[in-house]
Amino acid sequence: MPTEEIEDCELIALFASGDSAAFETLYGRYRRQLYGYLCNMTGNCSEADELFEETWLKVIDRLSCYRDHGKFSAWLFRLARNLFIDRLRRNAKFNGAMRLDDENVPDLAGADSYEPDRTLANDELRAVIDRAVAQLPADQREVFLLRQQDISFRDIAAMQKCSINTALGRMQYALKNLRKTLENIDNGGLVK
Repeated sequence: MPTEEIEDCELIALFASGDSAAFETLYGRYRRQLYGYLCNMTGNCSEADELFEETWLKVIDRLSCYRDHGKFSAWLFRLARNLFIDRLRRNAKFNGAMRLDDENVPDLAGADSYEPDRTLANDELRAVIDRAVAQLPADQREVFLLRQQDISFRDIAAMQKCSINTALGRMQYALKNLRKTLENIDNGGLVK
């Protein structure tokens, strides 16, 4: 059976027994989601690169201790989140939230389009949405970004050490704040 069709828990067991291809498959499944999450959390490509690498090194180091009590992706994102929080604590200059630097925002757009006007409009919309997400309070931004990676509210609540209702409330407020911000779009960006 090709490793692409194997469940995460089976891949972890294969990796523990010395099959490096199993890890490569896990990495391939989650690398884009994790990198996108870290880029959105940090707003800085170089910071995201470092956290991405640290996360995968920690995964390799701790994978033998992993117990399948849920989804591997939730465990992976929890590791990344904890590394991000540790870095914020170490770097007082960030004061609890990193801001977007337009020059460092990665192009996370999906498929290429043959319509240049549409691509430009999509890129502009993506940039506006990224800025709106970056303006959310940290706890709301985190819930929103984790949900974009299909992490369950139960897992998000466990990561944030809050109740499921609190996680749901944070998502509701995030969506409300995003709608309010995005309603101010005026043919070229956010209206101040």
